[in-house]
Amino acid sequence: MVLTLLLWWIWLAAALFIVGCAWRGLKYLRAPVHLRWDLYPVAHEPGDHGGSYLEKKDWWTKPRHKSHFGEVAFMVEEIFLLKGVWVNNRKLWWSSFPFHWGLYLLVATTVGLVVAAVGLSSELWLGLLMLGGGIGGVLTGVGALALLIIRSTEARLRPYTTPLDRLNLALLVVLGALSAAVALAPGGMAQAASAVGRILRLQTPEVSLVLGLQMTVAALFIFYLPFTRMVHFFSKYFTYHQVRWDDRPVEPGSKLEKRLQEALTFGVDWSAKHVRTGKTWAEVATTLPAEAKEDKD
Repeated sequence: MVLTLLLWWIWLAAALFIVGCAWRGLKYLRAPVHLRWDLYPVAHEPGDHGGSYLEKKDWWTKPRHKSHFGEVAFMVEEIFLLKGVWVNNRKLWWSSFPFHWGLYLLVATTVGLVVAAVGLSSELWLGLLMLGGGIGGVLTGVGALALLIIRSTEARLRPYTTPLDRLNLALLVVLGALSAAVALAPGGMAQAASAVGRILRLQTPEVSLVLGLQMTVAALFIFYLPFTRMVHFFSKYFTYHQVRWDDRPVEPGSKLEKRLQEALTFGVDWSAKHVRTGKTWAEVATTLPAEAKEDKD
């Protein structure tokens, strides 16, 4: 009975993960257009001057050229080296880097188990999976524990660390430890591959207590993952391509112009010295604040 529940729990978690990611992605696609600030350098801009095609004379008369290599190079540095964290918060990088690489290895190990489950397996393959799962589990657990400590004690990070963030990191500490225990146990990866195969065939898996716990916790993690901040594993695509790197010119009658006109009709529900609530963004952008008017007069 318990193992049957585990089977359907894993399938439910996988289904919700797919639906949740699709829902979040659709929300990003349908979100209002971002603020059209000039954020440079843009990764797809050819050359290394750090500027923009808008700086060139008569740019509107010339064909635009994009460097897809520049975008790929930027993403490789960000995904595999966490360059942004290294530059902006070196202290956090020492915990975040092993944590992310631990998750990468665990994902790769999971894919490898699926490959083994469909019959493409060997002693060498299981040995590689043991290595990936063991190292990945240790890096994930240690990295998550270090991040939990830093985010709970660092004065700059503590205000932005919610109880759910702490619970998520604590769960990943447990998941990392269980994953390492499964991988390093004698015959652990062979049993895991067999269990994955049975789950794929909608058959009740035969698992040890540790493997059963690991699968239960892993399913819980992917169950709620699309509804947490960790959804940035795919939402960064929108952050970069539709915000930081979106330097399309606004052409009359274009879809972008229509979206910008729509955004200018949104109301402002906060206030500051330069912004007053109760106005639209079009009014804010085309009128001077009261203080500026007094200075001008």
